[in-house]
Amino acid sequence: MISGQSLPKGVLVLNGRIKIHYLYHSGFAVQIDDRLLVFDYYLDRPEGGVRSLDTGVINPEEIKGYETFVFSSHRHPDHFNPVIFNWREQVPRIQYILSWDIPRKFHAGNIVMRPGDSICPGEDIRVATLKSTDEGVAFLVEVNGVVIYHAGDLNWWHWEEEPKAWNNDMAARFKREMERLKGIKIDIAFLTADPRQESHALLGMEYFIDHVGAGIIFPMHFGDDYGIMDVIRQKKTLHPGFGVVQPITGRGACFVL
Repeated sequence: MISGQSLPKGVLVLNGRIKIHYLYHSGFAVQIDDRLLVFDYYLDRPEGGVRSLDTGVINPEEIKGYETFVFSSHRHPDHFNPVIFNWREQVPRIQYILSWDIPRKFHAGNIVMRPGDSICPGEDIRVATLKSTDEGVAFLVEVNGVVIYHAGDLNWWHWEEEPKAWNNDMAARFKREMERLKGIKIDIAFLTADPRQESHALLGMEYFIDHVGAGIIFPMHFGDDYGIMDVIRQKKTLHPGFGVVQPITGRGACFVL
C-alpha cells in the first residue's frame, strides 16, 4: 500500500511477496522474493537529494543483493537510458533484456529480443515479447509463479490529427497483439494512460480490461501529468472493470501486494 491508501477492492493480494515501486513515466521496479525486475528506466534524477527507490531512482548499492533483470522495451529516450549498464559494476547478478531496436553497440553480452521471441534467462523466469504498435516490444514475464505484463509503447494510439485510415490500422494492430494475451492469467499489468490522447487516453487500457484482464493494473506513460489519475477515478464510476486500476500519486510510490 502507499501513503496510507488501500489498494483497489478486489485486486490481487500476494501476502506481501511483491513490492512495486513507481520510478517515473513508464519506469517501475518490481521486487519479488529475492529478485528485482526493472522496466523502462530512464530518469536518473531523484525526487529529492537521496538516491533510492523511494525517490524514484535506482541506487546500485541498494539493489546489489537482488538477482536483477533490467528490461528496456525500445530505444526512445523516455524508455531507455544507457546509465543502466553502469549498475553491473555493483550488482553482481544482473541481466539486461533489450528490445532489438536499441542501438547495436549495447547488444554485446546482453539478451536482445525481437517481437514473438521467448526465452528463459534464469530458473523459474520466462520472458516473451509482443510487437509494439510504435517501437520495440512489450514484455510478458512469468517469474516465481507471478505473471507480469509491461506494455512498453504497445498501445491503442489514436490521434485526432491523423487520417482515419491511420487510426483504423493502429486499432487493428493493437487488437491483433491483444489476441495473443487472451486466456493468459496476468497478475500485474503496466499500461499506457497518456493524457496527450485527450478523450482517447484510456482507449487501450479499456480494451485490455474488457478482453484480457489482470489482477491489478498500474497506469504509465503520463510523465508529470497526474491529472490522468482523476480521469481514471471518474472512469471507475462508469466502468466496474477499472476497479483494478491503481492510481499513482508520485515518484517513489510503493505498493505492497
